[in-house]
Amino acid sequence: MAFIWAFFEGETFVIFGGMGAKLGIINLYWLVGSVWIGSFMGDQVWFWLGRRWGKRALARFPSADAHACRVLNWLERYGVAFILVFRFLYGVRNIASVAIGTSGMRWSRFLFWNFIAAGIWAWTFAGAGYLFGEAAAAIGEDGPKILLLTGLAIGGLWIGVKSFRWVRRRALAATNPAE
Repeated sequence: MAFIWAFFEGETFVIFGGMGAKLGIINLYWLVGSVWIGSFMGDQVWFWLGRRWGKRALARFPSADAHACRVLNWLERYGVAFILVFRFLYGVRNIASVAIGTSGMRWSRFLFWNFIAAGIWAWTFAGAGYLFGEAAAAIGEDGPKILLLTGLAIGGLWIGVKSFRWVRRRALAATNPAE
């Protein structure tokens, strides 16, 4: 299951998995290994889709094309460093791999750096979850419940803010159709 979540974008799942590792529910090394490979494979698939159909697909979706142009600028400016960090930028991961696939970067170069970056990502989020699990254990018996409720509250707040922004953008678009 962790493999599948990481294939698409599973930061939250990996953090909770790390907490579960600290609490003895799952083996930390199996978690890291599965999300490392899942993340790596997901980005490789997006890269190959970008290589094969990216330019045509992006031309059909102007908002995705605008994001891809921004990603390509970052890639040109920061090079390998961008490959190492794009997974950590919210909303960039999948479009970044597609855009990099359209860039003409050698597939072997992306394969190598993507593998390294996936490992960094896997250890970072699983490790963060493990540390949250330690904090939960330090709080006491109710620690996991407290951290879970805190995480749900933060997630609910995030969803609320995103929903508010989405509704506001749609309302502005409806009142200003010419823009």
